[in-house]
Amino acid sequence: MKKILNKIKWVGGLLFVFLLILATNLLDRRHIEGVRNSVATIYEDRLIVKNLIYNISTLTEEKRIAFLLSDTDFYTTKSTVINDSISILLDNFSSTNLTYNEKKYLERLRNDFKNIEKIEKQTLNDNTIIKNKEWRENMKIQLSHLRKNLDNLAIIQVEEGKRELNRVNRAFNTIDLFTNIEIMFLIVISIIVQIIILYPVKEEKEEKE
Repeated sequence: MKKILNKIKWVGGLLFVFLLILATNLLDRRHIEGVRNSVATIYEDRLIVKNLIYNISTLTEEKRIAFLLSDTDFYTTKSTVINDSISILLDNFSSTNLTYNEKKYLERLRNDFKNIEKIEKQTLNDNTIIKNKEWRENMKIQLSHLRKNLDNLAIIQVEEGKRELNRVNRAFNTIDLFTNIEIMFLIVISIIVQIIILYPVKEEKEEKE
């Protein structure tokens, strides 16, 4: 009877260790899924958006150069095409997973472009207006706001990218911890199994003596 109780204790102990390892394995899976989501976020909502910001900035720079050079041809032929391209890029930006600050600065960016479009349309009726002091001052202000909001959005990408990277590192550290725990319990189990296998042999020798 005593032998049976001892065996039950050993089996119960092994079952407990097995369930503990199973639980840590499930936690590992959860953290790995978190890593996968963070990596996807870094790519989909950070790198892609950063590329969108770069493209918008490039098109904006064309506007700034045209403004500085008082390029009449730009406002009569190119500005509409560039504005359409920027509009598509902004829509693509809006379709990503935005933070609160991103939504705020993106909305400001849209308003800046709308204001610039209104100012640019004035050149269609009078192309000499680009030399007008008031017109140039208004355009200068809007271009400045545009640049500032693009810079703010670019900074957010870096900050959010770092946050996601830190989340990935924390998840990996947790996975490493649980992996070490699993290895430790496996070692303990192997020792216990050896004891269980060898114990009856010793007992039999004692009975024979």
